[in-house]
Amino acid sequence: MSNEITQVKGCEFTTDELQRFHHYYKYDWAAAGLGSAPVSKRIQHFVETVDPGIDSNRLQEWLRTMGIVDESEKSEQVRLYERFEHFDFAAAVGFNQMLADVYATDDVSKHGVGERMEQAKAQYYSDNIEPLVYSEYKEYKEVNAPKPVCPYQDLWDLKGADKESADTNKFANVRTIDIAKLLDPDNVDVLTIGAINLFIDAAKTAYDQKYSAVAVVNSRCNGPEPVFLPALSSTGDCPATLKAAMRLQIELRNLNKTKPLVFFANGVVDTSTLGILMSTVDIVTSEMFCVSIGSVSQSSQKFPLSALYDWAHLSNHQAKVSKGTAEYIMCSPDLVLRSAEWLTLGLGIGFVSHRKFASGMEQILLAASCPPPHTRDALRKACAVESVYSGPSKINVWEQEISKYFAPLADGKTVLELADELRAVKAPWADKYVGFANAKESNNVAKARVAGMQRVRGLEYSQALALELSAAIAWAAGTTEESKLFSRDIPSLSDLLSENIRPAPEPKRNGALQSEVAGECPFAKMYRKNPERFKHVNLGSIADHHSLDL
Repeated sequence: MSNEITQVKGCEFTTDELQRFHHYYKYDWAAAGLGSAPVSKRIQHFVETVDPGIDSNRLQEWLRTMGIVDESEKSEQVRLYERFEHFDFAAAVGFNQMLADVYATDDVSKHGVGERMEQAKAQYYSDNIEPLVYSEYKEYKEVNAPKPVCPYQDLWDLKGADKESADTNKFANVRTIDIAKLLDPDNVDVLTIGAINLFIDAAKTAYDQKYSAVAVVNSRCNGPEPVFLPALSSTGDCPATLKAAMRLQIELRNLNKTKPLVFFANGVVDTSTLGILMSTVDIVTSEMFCVSIGSVSQSSQKFPLSALYDWAHLSNHQAKVSKGTAEYIMCSPDLVLRSAEWLTLGLGIGFVSHRKFASGMEQILLAASCPPPHTRDALRKACAVESVYSGPSKINVWEQEISKYFAPLADGKTVLELADELRAVKAPWADKYVGFANAKESNNVAKARVAGMQRVRGLEYSQALALELSAAIAWAAGTTEESKLFSRDIPSLSDLLSENIRPAPEPKRNGALQSEVAGECPFAKMYRKNPERFKHVNLGSIADHHSLDL
């Protein structure tokens, strides 16, 4: 048998040589005091002290095939290309203005965006730093690309592997809010009033015009079960906690009207804080993301009525979501929503694997340099480039059962009536639901959620928030009867919060995820989307028409 590695095209090295070269590649140069030494010095040290039997010329030839050459061997052209590749474009004055052209296309493939980005960088560098011909640089890259000549290369090739955390500090135009830094150091497992108030303060600073986007992250999302957004604190003054959480939700929604607000949810989100998360649809998740809505945990028992308006209007947000889906989710005993389900429901914009989450986050936030009003679209296209398939959704397989049994809940059917109907189905999934509905605690939760969604569907957004907050406060005090939780007399939201806060109108969500113009007059919005509809109107007569104060 030949000792040549013939299974890899272009390989001219033996198995023994490749094993030795691999040892050289993985050698701890820093420990040997040669961390920044040139290649020639490293080869000399390795041959003299580690592996005297290695052929230094063959090793140097192999290193060249891997794109690793000594500094003294580099031509001036190579040094030019290296200066270009290491140039800090994030801090380059005027480069951001070129990014609109990079994302102004329907081609959001990783290759397409990457090539346009490289062309933009080459143009900027050549015009402002030193002459560089992009076609020659591209040819150089193709000729000198590392060749796959080593079967051990995958063991050390870290391309695409994640760093421990994203370096968000380099994005001066992005206001990064790190949940980990807001939490009480002595109580990191819950979201206290103090942490919520810090969150609100951070959100208020993001209105500054120097920020074109806002990113919400959690740098503590590590370990086997990372938590992105913990539960609301259920100790102490529960009404005060609920009011603070509602203020935060309103602040985030108002902020999202002025600039893109992106949550990088790389961990567990508690049911009680879903209203905070759902303040935006620009949510990027990983396989570590999950929400256990149906589980009868302490937080879901204490605060089960979060984001009722969002769930009640789920079918309006995505045409593919069947009627009754929200009721199915809210009443399922053991359903865990993961990224696949979240994206299917139209509640997120992308999925990036946990291993590449930090590096993917940086690539997405780079698009925030694209100036307004293109920033939101640029971020979403960048997210599409970094996203991969999240897997099949568990909800889709139950569409028939949802339409038959759970859709009537939206029209007035009660939870107990549904349980009676499912009892006759005699199927394991139906029996599980019947048991859930018959248990006192979970039955109260399911009834309150269904009644709450039925009630808020007929309300405008601020009324729905007021009803949700008053019901949540009553529930925390021990009230479980639907008629008392969702009475016809809806208190004023500002009175409930004890301060004059006006919530932003609920943004319309659809499959296209269209950007909205903050503070835009509804009539102007209709004209922008369908000018033909208003061609008979004398626009001059309404030239002084001002935006409605919503």
